[in-house]
Amino acid sequence: MSDAGSPPSRLDAAKRLAEEYAALSDEEVITAVLAEHKPSANPVVRSIWIVVGSLFVGFAAIGIFLPGWPTTSWLVAAAYCYGRSSQRLFRWLLTNPLFGEPLLGYYRSGRSLPLHSKIVVCGFIAFFSTFSIWYITLLGDPGFGQTTVAIIAVIGIWWVGWRVPTTQ
Repeated sequence: MSDAGSPPSRLDAAKRLAEEYAALSDEEVITAVLAEHKPSANPVVRSIWIVVGSLFVGFAAIGIFLPGWPTTSWLVAAAYCYGRSSQRLFRWLLTNPLFGEPLLGYYRSGRSLPLHSKIVVCGFIAFFSTFSIWYITLLGDPGFGQTTVAIIAVIGIWWVGWRVPTTQ
């Protein structure tokens, strides 16, 4: 818990949100989540978000059949993309018979991820970033591409590892 007068921690905020959502029906949670996300006004940006979100839904589908491959983490990324692009697609994802339950579970937990999911996501970021750096080096890049990939990887791992609350 946070001290009196200090700002609440992310974990405290996640717990508070989880308590609020626990008292709501699925439809009320969906309505509350949809209300938090407003699509971009730019149609090109919306299209990009839709493509990226659909790619993440594909990755989540792989996780249904491949043990160890995260499902919820990809769905969270897809939900963010759809939240930035289309309320209709976001609602579809939240109510989908295949994906809706794990995604609603994520929101009901206060937007936190289990430790094992965070480890897998950070591992994927590190693995694919390392592969990208290696491949860019083979292509002869003098270092700008490798540096960019490394910086983005560190930011991604930091975000998932320390900014996203961890579920017990």
